[in-house]
Amino acid sequence: MVSHLTEHKRGQLFLVAVTGSLGCGKSRVSHWLAEQGAFLLDADQDARAVLEPGSAGWQEVVNHFGSTVLHNSSHPAAIDRRRLGEIVFADPMACTALEAIVHPRIYRRQAEQLQEWQRCTPVGQTSVVIAEVPLLFEAAVAHRFDRTVVVLCGAQQMQRLRERSNMSATVQQAIIARQLSEHEKQQRAWYCIDNQGEWQNTQRQLHALWSTIQQELTTHQQGAWPARWPELQNSVG
Repeated sequence: MVSHLTEHKRGQLFLVAVTGSLGCGKSRVSHWLAEQGAFLLDADQDARAVLEPGSAGWQEVVNHFGSTVLHNSSHPAAIDRRRLGEIVFADPMACTALEAIVHPRIYRRQAEQLQEWQRCTPVGQTSVVIAEVPLLFEAAVAHRFDRTVVVLCGAQQMQRLRERSNMSATVQQAIIARQLSEHEKQQRAWYCIDNQGEWQNTQRQLHALWSTIQQELTTHQQGAWPARWPELQNSVG
């Protein structure tokens, strides 16, 4: 556990969450922002990590859902994310059970990563952390971040989803049904990025957003991190 008496001797973190509806380009936006000099938290990558074959999270999923959610090509077998997705998005109780297994582990993993990045930040400076969080508002975790950004794509969403081959149409529709509308996300977010047109237009908006974030750093005091991350108490520091 990190003593809060030592927090003032470290640099600060400014956490910016990027969200958006399925297929709207939040990953591309998140990576562009990270390329400007920010750290990047990827919730999907963390979800894969906490379910690595043989891990405690993997074992709990297998115990709950059975071996039918496993691939048979390796030992221990990896989780078939497509098959698991079809199960949980067809059954709200199954979805809740999976989230109870995965989400706490993701947050602990992210808290540990944030601790490390704070250690790397010089005293008197603030590092920007970009976090891609698909269900930011739906999962009620927006309070964990200092700023929130929603990526919008409007009517282009369905066209983009048709071009995807890694997710069945059934799962796509189930995910969309769980998500808030773009209008609702737009009302809740600090900033909006319109990704409906050419990428060059999106980049112009991102340059402006990055400039705004840099300006905000000049007046940033200790914010969401670490106060709103209770998982910090379970981290080693």
